[in-house]
Amino acid sequence: MITASAPASSANLGPGFDVLALALSPRCRVSVELAEGWEVVGPEGTVGEGLQALVWGVAGAAPPHRVEVSSDIPMGRGLGSSAALRVAVAAALEASSGEMRLDRVFRTAAAAEGHPDNAAAAVHGGLVAVGPLGEVRRLAIHPSLTVVVAVPEATLSTAAARAVLSPEVSRGVAVRTAARVAFLVEGLRTADPDAFREASGDEIHEMPRRHLSPLSFQLGLAARSAGALHASWSGAGPAVLAITTEDRRDAVHIAMEEVLGGAGTVLRPVIEREGVRLE
Repeated sequence: MITASAPASSANLGPGFDVLALALSPRCRVSVELAEGWEVVGPEGTVGEGLQALVWGVAGAAPPHRVEVSSDIPMGRGLGSSAALRVAVAAALEASSGEMRLDRVFRTAAAAEGHPDNAAAAVHGGLVAVGPLGEVRRLAIHPSLTVVVAVPEATLSTAAARAVLSPEVSRGVAVRTAARVAFLVEGLRTADPDAFREASGDEIHEMPRRHLSPLSFQLGLAARSAGALHASWSGAGPAVLAITTEDRRDAVHIAMEEVLGGAGTVLRPVIEREGVRLE
């Protein structure tokens, strides 16, 4: 039996739509062993069509395996649960058949996801950017930065969230988004509050999705008011990621918890420097 695990991730980070992502400490673990036929087993022996579809979407031409899945990542909240599962499955099946190559694992998972950001973070860990030709680069993140994640009870499917997005944006939106991304990358590298201030907001995906989860905007506002350097929807939401320093972490946690009012939970994950691994 071979076991692989991959981390959760927060994609976009505001203006970095389908480009930036940050790996976080909750993990999905997948164990595989050769079998006479395909069998997918979830937590406590459960099997669902959705889980099977995620596994088979990356199985390709691999021989039949028994696949056991366990995950600490909240599902349907924008924390990359499907990407982590796909990456872990692809890695475990590759290792079962021979050598695990990160480039193949990434390509397989990104193709199944339909967008590369979460898959890149789950494969490589840390803060990543994906280029227009598919190259993944690890980016610097200042050691003083830490995160708080508010996870509402409500779920929001990625497909539904993408359905409301416009296929085109104006020149002004494109220019402002490029500027925000540049300042966000600099803020993450230096922890400079002024850089983060210039990076705030998003007009490509957060504003068009506002009506889908007004709570997400309230959480972001509360986090910034409590001293967070940056706050953004985590992926397609409804979870919200706040980037802060250790001295403001408790205040940001409390502020987001108050907005949730018991209808969700606030997590304090570690920024996961390691991506997919065999265990």
